[in-house]
Amino acid sequence: MIALFYELPIIYLFIGSNCIILYFVNWQREISIAEIDGKKVVVKRNKMSKNLHDYLIVMSYAILSILLAHPSTPPELGNKTTSNEGFEMREKLRSMGITTPSLISISDNVLIEEFVPGGNLLEVLSNGSTFSLAFAAGIITGRLHKSGYSFTDNKSQNFLVGSTSKVLRTDLAFIKKNDSVFAKSMDIGSFLGSLLCLDVGKYKVIENAFYEGYYSETKTPIPYLSIPLRNILGFGLSLSSNWIVNVFQDSVKLISNRWKFGFSVKSP
Repeated sequence: MIALFYELPIIYLFIGSNCIILYFVNWQREISIAEIDGKKVVVKRNKMSKNLHDYLIVMSYAILSILLAHPSTPPELGNKTTSNEGFEMREKLRSMGITTPSLISISDNVLIEEFVPGGNLLEVLSNGSTFSLAFAAGIITGRLHKSGYSFTDNKSQNFLVGSTSKVLRTDLAFIKKNDSVFAKSMDIGSFLGSLLCLDVGKYKVIENAFYEGYYSETKTPIPYLSIPLRNILGFGLSLSSNWIVNVFQDSVKLISNRWKFGFSVKSP
């Protein structure tokens, strides 16, 4: 079966059980590649729809936290999203052991940063690359949580892969000092939910590698709330026949993961 499926922020082509990324759509910014002083850079210009997109993310965060009985303060909008992308936040992340693309310049409407040649993590994992990259993404997420912060929008497309397979984190606008169980669950759930379009065998290995990386940093139980959030967010991020299979094959997997990673249903 061949099918074309369009969903924010990716266009997918499904051939049987295989998922192929045709095009990455960024609803917040226009992305282009330029050259400065002989080096490639990425230029991100805000679109007119950016404010609406940001508002929808924040509102969705707040509504979901209430519906799931874990009310949590959403990230701030306005100037805060710009400052989160700036030099100070990147230096703070560096001190946590989290690498980001080098920032060249930033203003209210334009951001210029280092070009990372390997592409985003979803694309790389879809093409069958090493699952150690998912382990690295788990480490990055765990390091941020260990420092009392959360990404909020932690989908796999926000991780970039360098030429030496080093994983970097980009799109930092919604970082917030928030270590609530809901904030942590949103980060874990949005990462895994963005990968539910992958075939079951591949997804299971990736999920396990991410959990391994996360647990190796935090040494704390993975919040059970991340599972329903993964399923809800995955419906929008990667709806496909694989989403259905990956969601409903959890019954056996949860037993082994609970023993291995100590899933917690308690708030910290």
